[in-house]
Amino acid sequence: MPFQGDILIIEDESGVRQVLARHLEEEGYRVRVAADLPRGLMLLRQEPFDLVLCDIRLPGRSGLEILNERSDFVGDPLVILMTGYPSLESAQQALRHGAFDYLVKPVLAEALLRATSLALNTKALRDEERRLHHHLEAVFESVEDGLITVDPQLRIVACNQLAVRLCGIDGRDVGRSLNELENGCSGVCRRLAGEALEQGRKVTGKRLPCSGAGRAGRVVSVTATPMQGSSQQRLGVVLAVHDETPLVDLEARLAEHQRFHRLVGESSTMRAIYRLVENLADLETTVLICGESGTGKELVAEAIHNQGQRRNHPMVKVNCVALSETLLESELFGHVRGAFTGAVKDRVGRFQEADGGTLFLDEIGDISMAMQLRLLRVLQHKQIERVGENRSITVDVRIIAATHQDLRVKVAEGRFREDLYYRLKVVEIDLPPLRSRGADIPLLIEHFVAHFNRRFGRAIQGFSPAATILLLDYAWPGNIRELEHAIEHAFVVCRGEWIEPEHLPNELRDPLRAAPVIPPGAMAKRSREGESTVILAALSACNWRRDQAARRLGISRATLFRKMRQLGLMERPEF
Repeated sequence: MPFQGDILIIEDESGVRQVLARHLEEEGYRVRVAADLPRGLMLLRQEPFDLVLCDIRLPGRSGLEILNERSDFVGDPLVILMTGYPSLESAQQALRHGAFDYLVKPVLAEALLRATSLALNTKALRDEERRLHHHLEAVFESVEDGLITVDPQLRIVACNQLAVRLCGIDGRDVGRSLNELENGCSGVCRRLAGEALEQGRKVTGKRLPCSGAGRAGRVVSVTATPMQGSSQQRLGVVLAVHDETPLVDLEARLAEHQRFHRLVGESSTMRAIYRLVENLADLETTVLICGESGTGKELVAEAIHNQGQRRNHPMVKVNCVALSETLLESELFGHVRGAFTGAVKDRVGRFQEADGGTLFLDEIGDISMAMQLRLLRVLQHKQIERVGENRSITVDVRIIAATHQDLRVKVAEGRFREDLYYRLKVVEIDLPPLRSRGADIPLLIEHFVAHFNRRFGRAIQGFSPAATILLLDYAWPGNIRELEHAIEHAFVVCRGEWIEPEHLPNELRDPLRAAPVIPPGAMAKRSREGESTVILAALSACNWRRDQAARRLGISRATLFRKMRQLGLMERPEF
């Protein structure tokens, strides 16, 4: 079925007009006619046509003139010229000025319909190509990246306005090679485009230095994607340039200002932890973070990840104690459809999600022996197998684990694999409980007061001396998390500018109600350092009343006195 289009016939002979029009209308075309060139030009300026059939010899005018008037037409029709006086010169002149075809009168129906069909199909293809071109131009300009297309010789084919601003390219650079640019280009795009062409796949460069358009210090991410034809012929490369400079500058300012903003403290213990975090950030080693609940183990893991080379890749967190063994296995390694009841589709595990980044395994001490063995194999071989699948998948993941338990005790009791323990504790970070960081409590109070003032839109000045003493003397069994919740509670209750003792939770005003009693015999299982910490916590919670502290610890007063002498705890420490 030929393309149905609108056709204008300009012919001064009435009989010829009627015959041509009848042939075309019988084929389903819409036809208008004009007896002279002025009438035909008027119609072309008022109505869109797809094709014009025009006689060259018209009264007082030449049909060739129509080729010079096309810029005024409503549409963009193709033109077929007809003549009863054919000559090589007129044919050459017609085609040179843009005529689509040249027919000799008398025009036979077969030749007319063949030329018309070919012309209208060509017009349809040209219009579609133009539409797609305009569409691509709109897409090209609408994206938030600089776009540059180059041919296989790395010559610039096109670029959008953002690329002009980012790279300093202008219209004169189209057709030039990336190697010839004289805008101070650092060669980032040129290198990635060459790699994409050579490898036949997309190549990405993250946060690379760029000096295009004379801008020193610019940082960009560039994606080079090869273009291939139907026969796998490489047609060139599309370069997408994203300006990362504002984000990098902001991150640098925040990193400088808030480097350890969620790890608050200036005690010697915390400063040592900060230094260790800095040293570990760019080392590809497994880290085990130990400490009581609420001491900030997850924050330390985040600090290691965010300061290291993997910071632009995901950090995935898994709470091992929150899931059963079956669910944890699927959560970590993923599963395939039908692996177990309820597995209705394939699922990617946390190891694959964290590929290139960091996997934080919280409460690692609570996983089963079977899961410990699977995890050990992953650490050894850097490969996983999804549940229900025998195929190994290689993963590039840094492991940071955390626990509130003493894994050495669990190893000694046969409840934790010794080989996995030593795999995990390549570097071990011991976070101190808050009760042993008395000097940091005022800093934490100040930090949380500022935080909750922002969060709640308040203007609380701080804690009264009496309330501050309660905070300093409390044992904080829940550590920093408990301190944060206590201050949040005070913000909710307090209506004035200063927080008083009555605004604090009950357990802070009656410390004996707060900490759990340690059962008799528990002290014997603790190391010297751990024993000292427990005794100090009990004494602090009981305001150094030894009889109350002994009851809390589940030992006699004489035993407590003896242990205090052995551990050098006879004097109350000053914070």
